[in-house]
Formats: sequence, structure tokens, C-alpha cells
Amino acid sequence: MRSSSSAGGAAGKVAKADWKEGFKKKQVGVSDMTLLTTITNEAINENLEKRWKNGEIYTYIGAVLISVNPFRDLGIYTDEVLQKYKGKNRLEVPPHVFAIAESAYYNMNAYHENQCVIISGESGAGKTEAAKRIMQYIAAVSGGQDSSIQEIKDMVLATNPLLESFGCAKTLRNNNSSRHGKYLEIMFNDHGEPIGAQITNYLLEKGRVVGQVENERNFHIFYQFTKAAPDEYREAFGLQTPDAYAYTSLSNCLDVPGIDDVQDFSETIVRHPRSGGVPLIH
Repeated sequence: MRSSSSAGGAAGKVAKADWKEGFKKKQVGVSDMTLLTTITNEAINENLEKRWKNGEIYTYIGAVLISVNPFRDLGIYTDEVLQKYKGKNRLEVPPHVFAIAESAYYNMNAYHENQCVIISGESGAGKTEAAKRIMQYIAAVSGGQDSSIQEIKDMVLATNPLLESFGCAKTLRNNNSSRHGKYLEIMFNDHGEPIGAQITNYLLEKGRVVGQVENERNFHIFYQFTKAAPDEYREAFGLQTPDAYAYTSLSNCLDVPGIDDVQDFSETIVRHPRSGGVPLIH
């Protein structure tokens, strides 16, 4: 059991969990569907729909967290929200992917056992976003002021824009669809500080490079590079805009609403040196 000291003159006094904290916002539906009086497909879908319409995209069913993609920014991944889940049991606070990350991190430290979070769902469900938020949480709570520890954290977070650029593409169902599987393993020392990471990618959809169906795109990096590459690259490689190449233009989809290829390319360039220091262009 974890405890902390309250501020001011009450130093040394054990602070009790505020059970009201998770109920300040009006609750809609049931936050844990094991509490539903009737377990049917209709009841589950109705509960998820009620919560989704109220901006509550996370719902438990026992130890499993269900998320429904809101397709909009709800402001629920800020540092302020993150801190509310730090050191808390998942039942003390509303359902959230941060609660899953906290539970895994706590169990690893408390019981010295490896932890695994499995993220699954159909295209567009939000798997990539969930993985990013778990990494965000672990990087924020895992401590470590040493420069090498911080460098490891930066490298882990830097993998996100790189993997999205080279492994994601616009499909008919999802503008940022991961076209590969990903297994991320983070190693920690005895103090719960990250000391290394390894990413295994598999089942990459290589066929997308040479052909896409109508209104889909090739991998993001091809559009980023042909739209935003600096003049030195354009001169060195005779680079043109994406409409000049069959592999990027035959599907008749060069731009995607909500995706800024120029901005994303600058993010890819900035992040790349942190992920091994290999030059982006060979």
C-alpha cells in the first residue's frame, strides 16, 4: 500500500484517498460493465454509446479497458490529468489508459514481475494513440534525473513520429492506419527507471509501396518527403512533388484532412537523431 505525507503542518500524517475525486464529473452509464444488471450485446453497446456521447470514452469490463475513438481532442491527456493517476489504484479514479499504465508500472515495481499491456482493435479504434499515451505516462512517472535515463525516455518517445511516418498510411477507414504490428519492450532498473528499449515490427504491408486502392495513400513518409524536403535534397535527388510519381498519385489521394505532411516531416527530421543517430537520407 502506498502512502504520502500531506502538506503544511500535517507532515508525517498519512493522506487518505479522496473517494469523491473520481465522481466530480456527473457519471453517465456504468464505468465498469461487470456491474450491468443485464449482460447483452444491446446493453453493452447502449452503455458505451451513452458514455461516448458524454465524452467518457473509457469503460472497464473487469480488468480490461475498452476505449471508443472520439475522433476529436477531449483534452484528457494533459500533464494535469496524468498527475491525477499517479500512485492511484485504478478503482480510485475514472477509467483511463493512464490507469492501466499506472497499474502495470506499480505491479512491476512492487512485485518485480514483467508486465505486458496488449492493445487490440479494428482499424481506426485508436491502438496507436493508446500505445503513445502509455509511453507518455511511463516516461512521466518513472523518475530518474540522470541524463542517460532522460535520453532513454526521449528515444522511446521519439519512436512515435518515426514509426507513424514509415509505417502508417491513409486508408478508406482510417487516415492514420498502422500497416504493421508492433511489439515495444522497455527495460527498467531496480529503481523503476528505464534503461533501454527494443521495438519489434512485423507484418509490414510492403505491397502498399507499389500500389494502393482508390482514395488511399502510400506510407506517409513519401508525401512528407516530396512535399517538404529542403532544396538541397530536391537538387541532389531530382525530387518532385507527389503528383509526379505513380506510386504516390495513381490512387488520386495526395492530401488528407487533419494531416499536415509538411509539419509532420519536420517532426520526423527533429526526432530521428534521437533514435540512433542514423542519417535519414542515404
